[in-house]
Order: sequence, then C-alpha cells, then structure tokens
Amino acid sequence: MQRDVLGKVNDPDLRTYVVWVPMSRGLERDVANATKEVWDPRARHYWDGDGQLIAAYRNVLAGYDEPVWDTYVLYGKEARWEGDAPPKPAYWMHQLGSARRPRAAGPFWDPRAFAQKAQELTANR
Repeated sequence: MQRDVLGKVNDPDLRTYVVWVPMSRGLERDVANATKEVWDPRARHYWDGDGQLIAAYRNVLAGYDEPVWDTYVLYGKEARWEGDAPPKPAYWMHQLGSARRPRAAGPFWDPRAFAQKAQELTANR
C-alpha cells in the first residue's frame, strides 16, 4: 500500500484508513510496529479488536465466507457512512488466498490496478 499506492497517488486529498484486526494472531500491542508499514501522513491507523468492522464488511461485500480482512476498499468523495453498515465501496480488492486460488469472490490484490482506480477517483472529484 505504501509504495505501490500512496507512493504513486500524490493527491493530498486521498485519505487512507488502515484498520488493524486480530487476525493471524495479531494483537493490539502489535499495531504500533505495524504502522511502520503504512507511514504516509495521509494514513490514519485504527484497531478493531472485537472485529466489528470485519463483520460489517462481510454484509457489504459479496463473496466472503470468512471475516473480511486483508481487503482494500476505495470510496469517492461523496461516500457517507450512515447507519450500522459501511457504504458500498466504489472499488475493492482482497488478498485472501492467492491470485490462483482466491478465498473471496472479488478482485485479487493488484497494487497497480488499485492505484489506477484510486487515481481515477481522485481525478473525478
């Protein structure tokens, strides 16, 4: 994310919200060190220890048979979170399984394609 997306999309209005979740034995105490992975000043980091967000996105993104994590979503400037569920993103990708054997029914993580979509969204405001 840092190198391939934030490093390529220079728009100061692009915001990045990184939500760390307790998957793969992740603990809240690991977050401080993990934030070094995405250090761009446009990024904000959060801890979702009880998994509320990963459960909420499962209802918004089709094709998940497990909690939604290792997932990247893009929203346009008009997006608003109203109610209990997050809004449907303009675009999303995941990194569950592998490109050959994905575990979710959405586009598998391709940083160049994701950066291109982010660039398109910031250009169309």
